[in-house]
Amino acid sequence: MAAHWDSVAYDKSNAKIDSYLRRFIDSAPLFTIPPQAQVLDIDCRTANGTIFFQNKYPTATLSCIAMAESFVRIAREKIGMHGMQASVTQLQSLPLSAASEQFDTVLCYETVEHVPDPQVFIAELARVLKPNGTLVLTTPNRLWEPIHWLSATFKLDHGEGPHRMLPRKELIGYLTNNGLHIQIERTFVLIPAGPKWLLRFGKWLENTLPQPVLQVIALRRTFICHKSS
Repeated sequence: MAAHWDSVAYDKSNAKIDSYLRRFIDSAPLFTIPPQAQVLDIDCRTANGTIFFQNKYPTATLSCIAMAESFVRIAREKIGMHGMQASVTQLQSLPLSAASEQFDTVLCYETVEHVPDPQVFIAELARVLKPNGTLVLTTPNRLWEPIHWLSATFKLDHGEGPHRMLPRKELIGYLTNNGLHIQIERTFVLIPAGPKWLLRFGKWLENTLPQPVLQVIALRRTFICHKSS
């Protein structure tokens, strides 16, 4: 996976895709990060989410883990350019080097589908999360796999690289089996890119259709989970 990310122009590709920043914007109203919180951002990639949440929660201390060497370099540069401080390390293997129950909040955006063993990965996220802490996890809807394939084939984005999009029931099983109780589940994004009128129409549809329908047809599954004490 790291080799794939090192081979693509990640920020340049995502600048053209409306749904990219929406992963942070859509999830942000669904949870809060407590004052002085210790926050893990995994996979932080080029730190766009890190910067978004550091601006929103300036007293939080963010620790970033990136899959790719290029992401580590870019993330450090961007964090410094914004006058922020956050550690950035590369994910080499599991288990994570973090201590058990170290973090108040764990942010995991579009990552679980890229790890070799999602069950072990989620167990690690649960291990490093404090009791009563919050896990924010997003992942693509498996139904959209052909769209991702077409987009990569026609060079419309950076491609997904090695991945396996998880069935919803499988992912929920991994969460609940590790003491992570789903407080909120939402599914966002019907039109990921295009002219402004089309994006507005897509957002109107999202606000019109009921969540059970969006859960089936929309792009991004978003889970807000609470770790039992």
